[in-house]
Amino acid sequence: MLPDFEPREVFLHPGDYAFGDERTRIHTLLGSCVAVTFWHPELRIGAMCHYLLPSRPAVRDRVEGCYAQEVIPAISDWFLSRGLQPAEFHVKMFGGSNMSPGLSLDDILSIGSKNIYVGERLLGACGFRIAKADLAGVSQRRVIFELWSGDVWVRQGTRLQDGEEAPEPEPFRPRRRPS
Repeated sequence: MLPDFEPREVFLHPGDYAFGDERTRIHTLLGSCVAVTFWHPELRIGAMCHYLLPSRPAVRDRVEGCYAQEVIPAISDWFLSRGLQPAEFHVKMFGGSNMSPGLSLDDILSIGSKNIYVGERLLGACGFRIAKADLAGVSQRRVIFELWSGDVWVRQGTRLQDGEEAPEPEPFRPRRRPS
C-alpha cells in the first residue's frame, strides 16, 4: 500500500531506537546486531530498536539502546504506560548474522547468536510474541519498517559462498508515492 503523503524518514544507527506513527518509515542496516519492530495494527503506531549486544557488563542508571537487556523492556514499559498491552502488537525480529564465521569457534558463540537468544527470551518475558523473523546467517541486512501498513522490507546483502563473497545485489529502493 503506497501512502498518499511523504513519510517521515528515520534512520537508526547501532544503539538507536525510535517510536513513530502512521506517517513514519524507519530504516537500519544490520550485521550481528538485531532489530526488533513493534507495530500496533489498530493505532498504526510502533517502534523499532537496533541493539548491538545482549547485555551491558555493568549496570547504569540510563537506558541505552545498545543492549537488548535494556532497550526491549524500555520499549515495553513505554507502551504499557500508555495502556497498550504486548499482545496487541505484531513483533518482528531481524539480524544476528555471524559476520566473522571463520573466526568463531562455533556459531553458538557468535555475538549474533547471543543477540538472537537474549532478544527472543526478553521479548517473551515482556509478553510479546514474535510473528515473523529473519535471523542468523552470514549476511548483512537492510531493514525498512513502514508504520502506516506494518510492512517490513528486508534486503540481504553480500553472502559468503565457499569462502568468496557473492556479487552485491541490486540496491533496495523503498517505495515512494507517485508524483
